[in-house]
Amino acid sequence: MAVPQPVAVTRWTARLADPEHERAFRLQRFSEDRRRLFIVMLLASATGALIFLGRLYAHVMQGDPTEALYPPLVSAVMPLISMAIFWRMRTPVKLEITVLCVCTCGITIRLLMLTFQPGTLAMWLPLMVTITFIIYLYLPVRFVMAVALASIFSIVAPFWWGLLAQSAVSGVEIYRGILWMLLANALGLTAANTLHRSQRSEFAQKLVLQQLLSTDALTGIANRRRFDETLAREWQRCQRNGSPLSLLMIDVDHFKAYNDYCGHPQGDACLRQVARLLTDTVHRPGDLVARYGGEEFVCLLPEVGSAGALAVAGKIAAALSHASIDHPRSPAGARLTLSIGVATARQLTSEPAVLVAFADKLLYEAKAAGRNQIKVGQLTPKPAIARAA
Repeated sequence: MAVPQPVAVTRWTARLADPEHERAFRLQRFSEDRRRLFIVMLLASATGALIFLGRLYAHVMQGDPTEALYPPLVSAVMPLISMAIFWRMRTPVKLEITVLCVCTCGITIRLLMLTFQPGTLAMWLPLMVTITFIIYLYLPVRFVMAVALASIFSIVAPFWWGLLAQSAVSGVEIYRGILWMLLANALGLTAANTLHRSQRSEFAQKLVLQQLLSTDALTGIANRRRFDETLAREWQRCQRNGSPLSLLMIDVDHFKAYNDYCGHPQGDACLRQVARLLTDTVHRPGDLVARYGGEEFVCLLPEVGSAGALAVAGKIAAALSHASIDHPRSPAGARLTLSIGVATARQLTSEPAVLVAFADKLLYEAKAAGRNQIKVGQLTPKPAIARAA
């Protein structure tokens, strides 16, 4: 039986230790991260537009040079173009790569504007500090990527600033700027690490709670709640794709007699053994084994037809026979046996409950036929409800 991996958040890299959990976290955060990125872009565009209007007024009323209009115009237009690019990204990885590329291009353009507009040197220090904090706290990239990008920017930008400033800015001012950049990186790194770890810790707590709520306490496999949720989701998915969906309803034969004779502790151990056998036999990533209630189990097999579902039921019966579990009070012999109803839906036009009811009907037919039987049926659309085989 698969044991859930512990959910842990690394201390310095600020990510979930399990790669699968990390991917799930990033997928869950994708919409929120992109929305936050759009807000940053809108604010940057609005800031550039306001500066452009001020420069335009100065150009019209005071005769300032036209070249002074270009930097704020670029600052207002670039974020809007970036938003159009970000909107087309549909996965966290593509969004992260695009953000890194756009930021690199944006920083390069900023440096070029500083080269051609030396009059903006006085504003460059607060702008560098602001960009550093934006990289650490607002870009939807991994913590390591944020640190790498901020570090490169913190080396290149002050060097470029000092190179262009020369006599326009004193050495003391450049030294003060370097200290400000170091402080901004220290605060940004600490805040970003805390933010990333806090977000992932919250996700980890929800994940653990979800696992507890969806796991059967006795057997350790999925419970009825998780089965109902998965069945509804897979029913819709197979309905969209036109794929079949099969369900195995499994009952331990004469389990009450086993429980009465061997005692409840031994009965619980027997159910755990059956659950382990089922999970060892049904092991496709998309399949689900769950405890339905009492001594009944279910196996959900998406994109599996009648022949494949019957083959899985046969493997389960063979595995149980090979396990040779004693049943001292079984009328069918001295070994534990299972009755299995195998239901398949190819045209998913009704509700998932219909498939469950049909599988349950086939299970009772197997029990009525003497137990230790497998009954197979295919759910058909109306007017005929179903046909059994």
